[in-house]
Amino acid sequence: MNRQRRSLPDGLKQTLLYGTSIALMKGVSLLMLPFIAYHLSTEAFGRLEVISSLAIIGSILVGMGMDHTLFRYAGMTRDAYYRRRLASEIFGLSLIIGSIAWLIGWLAADVIASWAPGNLTPYELRLVMSMLALEGCISIPLGWLRMCNRARHFFFATTGRAVTQALLVVVLLSLGRGVEGVLEAGLIAAVGQALILGYLHIRDVGLGLSHTTGVSALIYSIPLVGSGLVAFSLNGLDRWILADYATLIDVAQFGVAAKFALAVVLLMQPFGMWWSPRRFEVLNEANGQKTVARFITLGIALALITTVLIGLISPLLINGLLPASYSISGQYVLGLVIVMLLKEMTELTNLGCFIGKTTGTQLLINILGAIVGITGMLWWTPAHGVWGVIFALLSAQALRLVLFFIASQHFLPLPYPGRSILLMAIISSGWLILGSQAATTSQQLLIIVIATITLLGTALLLRLIPLPAMMAKRVFSL
Repeated sequence: MNRQRRSLPDGLKQTLLYGTSIALMKGVSLLMLPFIAYHLSTEAFGRLEVISSLAIIGSILVGMGMDHTLFRYAGMTRDAYYRRRLASEIFGLSLIIGSIAWLIGWLAADVIASWAPGNLTPYELRLVMSMLALEGCISIPLGWLRMCNRARHFFFATTGRAVTQALLVVVLLSLGRGVEGVLEAGLIAAVGQALILGYLHIRDVGLGLSHTTGVSALIYSIPLVGSGLVAFSLNGLDRWILADYATLIDVAQFGVAAKFALAVVLLMQPFGMWWSPRRFEVLNEANGQKTVARFITLGIALALITTVLIGLISPLLINGLLPASYSISGQYVLGLVIVMLLKEMTELTNLGCFIGKTTGTQLLINILGAIVGITGMLWWTPAHGVWGVIFALLSAQALRLVLFFIASQHFLPLPYPGRSILLMAIISSGWLILGSQAATTSQQLLIIVIATITLLGTALLLRLIPLPAMMAKRVFSL
């Protein structure tokens, strides 16, 4: 009995392993940030950020949501043979899309380089296009591993690429390869991952093509691409606008701040990977709405605590680990961690918008958020630079949170402890403001310690976070 209580359920182990692998995969780039910042000029780092934003939109267009298409078609059939056949046919389709994308990108690199902001070179673009061409044939095998509950294989495939790429970046930057070296490292790591995953996938399910499956998959993927392009407006387009209306130095400083703020999302990843697939199951239990509200409240409390800690610690790390030219990034982090907080809170509280036929509501809210974000960036960036972009992102994410919360409560009313959450949010905001006024490192460290104790104590007293024994009992029962 005691052994059962001490051991984690297999499903929880798998989701935690998925969450940890994704967090590590993205976290390696954050760990590499000081090394890259010292080996690239500020303008070169800004150019790398613009290239990265180009890669985001490229991955949306090339990937075409094929991994979600795999989940939709192969995941809904119980026939093992048919399931494997669909996986092989969708993989074959992704290879064709990737090949076409690579050819177009290679031939159009000169034109894109002359049009894109940031003074990109055709060679840099060809490296990025080659990397993107592989994303589809990487995402399908990774999706198949998730469908087959091979969490350990998924872990080694994702973290292995991240570690390999990091080691190659160290070598190539040490040899003076600059931005091209970073991109070359990424391409080499992607090729290695694609070859290994492709071999394993073909060995497992084969390689096939089907006109019927191809047409159905492409039709299904079109809305996914549209949603991805809408999301790009709030995560990627900001670098383009900064490069166009400000300078590459501004892009670099914003990019550094954004990477540190991303730690909020990374630290929340294990909770999200565990909770997201279980929320509908919990909702259908007895007193499901009340239980769901408690877990969402727990997630909000964790997000608030995480945001404050990252917002207070990041300026110290930026000043201590990065060149002096990035010191202003510590100020930008305070705004961007709130952007990440609003985004996380939206993901937590939008459950009602996934009940029934409510996808139109989701699309409408995301489009409105994108319009506000783009308009704000174009309006405020020329006059206010980086702060104009940050305020536009804050406005867009705040609007998304409010609209998703209202819509979700309309479709699925949940009994949130509103006053307790509001009080926790006010205290969290107070600590962020106080931390921004700290004059010395010792003051900042003292504020971090007191803020952590205060927020944890407040969350426990307000019962936003249950006592550890109660929480463990409930989590292990799921």
